[in-house]
Amino acid sequence: MIIQREKRIGETRYALVQGKLGAVEYHLERDSQMGRPRSGDVFDARVTSMDKAISAAFLDLGDGPDGFLNFTLAENAPRLREGMMIRVKILREAEAEKGPVVKFLSVSGADKPARVSGDSLEDILTARYPNAKLVDTQIEEFDMCREREFAMAEGGVLVIEPTRAVTAIDVDTHISGKKRDVAIAAAKTSARLVRLFGIGGLILVDFPNLRKKNERQQCWKTLSDALGNDPAVTKIAPMSRFGTVEFTRQKSGQTLAQMQLDKFGQPTAETLALDGLNRLIHEGRANAGAQLTLYLPQATRDWLAKTQLDLIDAVTEQLGARFRIETGPIIDVASDR
Repeated sequence: MIIQREKRIGETRYALVQGKLGAVEYHLERDSQMGRPRSGDVFDARVTSMDKAISAAFLDLGDGPDGFLNFTLAENAPRLREGMMIRVKILREAEAEKGPVVKFLSVSGADKPARVSGDSLEDILTARYPNAKLVDTQIEEFDMCREREFAMAEGGVLVIEPTRAVTAIDVDTHISGKKRDVAIAAAKTSARLVRLFGIGGLILVDFPNLRKKNERQQCWKTLSDALGNDPAVTKIAPMSRFGTVEFTRQKSGQTLAQMQLDKFGQPTAETLALDGLNRLIHEGRANAGAQLTLYLPQATRDWLAKTQLDLIDAVTEQLGARFRIETGPIIDVASDR
């Protein structure tokens, strides 16, 4: 077991590599999200409002969206009131428009919301896999987590479609694929990708129409066995008569796609900026002494100009002052000797 670490401008990437299986988990920590409430963190929080209709309270954590405390997770709490300071633990990180889900721990004597304790992503990974060796290296194929379609050697294509309520995985045999072979491959691939990309919640896999009962049972068992190798908690339902299988996977935070893509599935301005700056670093190392120009779309340059992160300084530390940034239709790097 190896934990690969790739330190880049603005972010650090991790890959958990397990023997012949290769990469089984990808993780991403961005500088812009440092301080963001993470699963397992403890915060002192202020009750901002309570909604009896949904039996929950909303909490100011001091950073990011309000926390969500369901009253069933506050059984030992005194009667909550607005303005009250309490100590809570993050059970699930914020995602999309939803704030983090928290659990009540105790009444707090703090005077303002703040983090009490929490580990970095690296600390979490090394504690979770104590026998894994941590190595610094470039992580290949990490950006595949931004894709939606994945071709399989058996001839089919697997398409991942995230929605607010469910992640749908559609399996297309295409013309060349045999339904049974594609279905078995898709079962293995689906289990691998949801773990690799950190996909959780309700997941629905739409398999090819298998007419034989034993083939449907084999497909379901293949998926069930593959999910059994996942350290996250999973629960799987029987295959429906329509050839679909639902399963749930423990969810603690954002998927890799949510961290890097907008709601339309396109890279965010931050993602493009970091891609561009890290490409600039790569070109600068390959062309020592050359004057470099990084071209970025205007929206990406605007994000870069507004961010509070010292990204340009970080690039300068590695390359010196031999680069400039201009506006262009796509990310590109030009060198001039």
